[in-house]
Amino acid sequence: MKITGINIDEYRQFKNIKFDFTYPANHPKAGQPLEKVCFIGQSGTGKTTLLNIIWNFFVISDDGYQLYKKRQLGRPNSIDPYIIFNKVSVTADASGKSIRFDNESFKNYEDSLFKDLSVINSSVEWLLKSQVENEIGVTSKLCVYVDDSAINHAYSLTANRNESDFGNKPYIANSNEILLANEKREETITKLTNSKVMALQSVGSRYLWNYLLSDIDRYDDSLKRIAIDLIQRNGSFSPNRLAEKLSKWQEENPNPKIDIANNCLNPILKNFHLEVDIEGTEAPIVIKTQNGVSLTYDTLSTGTKQLLATAIPIYKSQIHQGVILFDEPERSLFPDVQRGLIDYYTSLAPEAQFFFATHSPIIASAFEPCERFILYFDENGEVKCHTGVAPEGDDPNDILSEDFGLEELMLKPGLDAYKRYRDLFVEIRNEKDPVRQKELIVEQAKLGDQYKF
Repeated sequence: MKITGINIDEYRQFKNIKFDFTYPANHPKAGQPLEKVCFIGQSGTGKTTLLNIIWNFFVISDDGYQLYKKRQLGRPNSIDPYIIFNKVSVTADASGKSIRFDNESFKNYEDSLFKDLSVINSSVEWLLKSQVENEIGVTSKLCVYVDDSAINHAYSLTANRNESDFGNKPYIANSNEILLANEKREETITKLTNSKVMALQSVGSRYLWNYLLSDIDRYDDSLKRIAIDLIQRNGSFSPNRLAEKLSKWQEENPNPKIDIANNCLNPILKNFHLEVDIEGTEAPIVIKTQNGVSLTYDTLSTGTKQLLATAIPIYKSQIHQGVILFDEPERSLFPDVQRGLIDYYTSLAPEAQFFFATHSPIIASAFEPCERFILYFDENGEVKCHTGVAPEGDDPNDILSEDFGLEELMLKPGLDAYKRYRDLFVEIRNEKDPVRQKELIVEQAKLGDQYKF
């Protein structure tokens, strides 16, 4: 399913506002769902609120599917996602069929909306009425939500496995603690596997990577067992024989790190002169320099950790006809990396629909004008919206002036310098003393060179 529109009567900072997420009539893809969407706007205009509305639509879709399959919900029972739709409606495209969720979808449960949880059952009724149960059933994930909590997951991804398994506790876990941890892990992974939605902020770090990188965990464990078995079986340690037999086993069992390195991480890590160490087993993902030096968690930059912790969930979630929500993808990243960031993330899930919220004009420039939604406050303090003006790939300064609405891009020292630069034209023309006139010309030239006037 892909989102085609949001209609809000009155919710938080929004009042009587509609969003159409389809390509306009004069576009080659007219009428189709937008492939990617960028929300722009100052703090408080509702960018994250819109992401959350879309997220809750998919939470309700997942509720309906889990109850239809008679499974336990993968989240705490709550009617909060349903309350939103008293004043909000969302439309989506499900394999060419238009579907809608609004307060009419649970009108039979309105009397009990604030009394008990029976309103959640309305999700099954809506699911069957919309006839999307089969489409949801064949989908690995309908929606993945990536927010600012992603960086918190980086430690368990790149830290030494022996150190991270029990949170760096200064003692060896007893058998009961190990058993409880394993039971919790299996329960969480089962819920993640069954659920059609995943928000990074609601998943523990170790469980997230246990789920997403289970193929890597199995490979590393098998490799260790094979090595130990070969040594024990031979009764002695023969480096040459061990290397030969391990090499044969690896030929018969492809290393899953090769796929995630070549098709997910290395294309972006090359900007930092880094790459995945496909032979490293001390952590789920080991990063090394191009000279072969392995890096620990503490030596990775914040931007690198951010990329690792966001790219892998997008790539491994296998979203095809679904949605990825991403709040501020530019965090901790230098502008040169931001320039190719949207192309990079969308390449990881080329059939998914992406919704980004950003403050970066560089990120915004990667979108077509019809894919940019600029939120702003009108004179009454109400949030309004219009689509973009500047063409795709335009100079970020043009994006700032035309789409972000910043009339002045320079700060006060720069504006003062520009005023002085212009005033000097008059002073130079009126100055009669040749020596003083030359000094003024030198001053103006210096300002022009310094500020590129």
